[in-house]
Amino acid sequence: MIGMSKVKCPDDTVVSAEWCLKGCKEPCMPLPVRKKILPKISSERKNHDKPRFGVTRLTTKCLRKSYYELTEEIVHSLEKLWVFNRGHAIHEFVTTELMDEEKEVFIEKDFGDFVLLGFIDALHEGVLYEFKTTANIPNEPQEHHVLQAQAYYSMLSDEEKEKVNKIVIVYFSMQQVKEFEVPKRDIGKWLKSYGCILAAGLKENVPPNPMPGWICNYCDFLDKCNKDNRELFLEKKEIKFSKFDEEKESPNTISWNS
Repeated sequence: MIGMSKVKCPDDTVVSAEWCLKGCKEPCMPLPVRKKILPKISSERKNHDKPRFGVTRLTTKCLRKSYYELTEEIVHSLEKLWVFNRGHAIHEFVTTELMDEEKEVFIEKDFGDFVLLGFIDALHEGVLYEFKTTANIPNEPQEHHVLQAQAYYSMLSDEEKEKVNKIVIVYFSMQQVKEFEVPKRDIGKWLKSYGCILAAGLKENVPPNPMPGWICNYCDFLDKCNKDNRELFLEKKEIKFSKFDEEKESPNTISWNS
């Protein structure tokens, strides 16, 4: 993934993180806040023999967006960076009393054509926890959050899976905390299906087909996506679903009770 060393100002001007920190004459946030949330320049990444990416690249439900996140420079606004860091701070607060081996548990799994990586927020007393900060608590867990939690479970070894009694997603707002138990479901085949498509796109330098939906309204790459759609149509290029086509749809079709 390309490192993020730039930031977007309130007027949509893109500047370096260093300039925002040291050169801006009319800062939109206090200096201590900017020092904490501004992106650092990434060190050079190691080369690998196959693609490596995080679980959320598959569970956000648009592989075109994930492809861009892995190949294009990402520039966020200070407001968005503040939201990210606030969520991380809440995660750290909630897990303060847990043992080190019970929080931010790193996992990875080799799926052949790619390697999937992730961090489980907490594994405590037989419960796999996924924490989410939000402005408003939902009445039911969001589908991509369910997939993310189930993906972490699916990446565990058989021995580790036996120790997990349930999966719980916890939503935090500034006023409320609410938890949802979700099915303990192995979605390994679904992960492989989506991951193979993304890996093929990265290998061929061709973005996967777009998956239009609500996420388009919040996508930083909407303009580029539309431009690429026109170019790929003219060149008759596309990345199709692999032999795991039967697994491309979401494995979760259950109804939730609030």
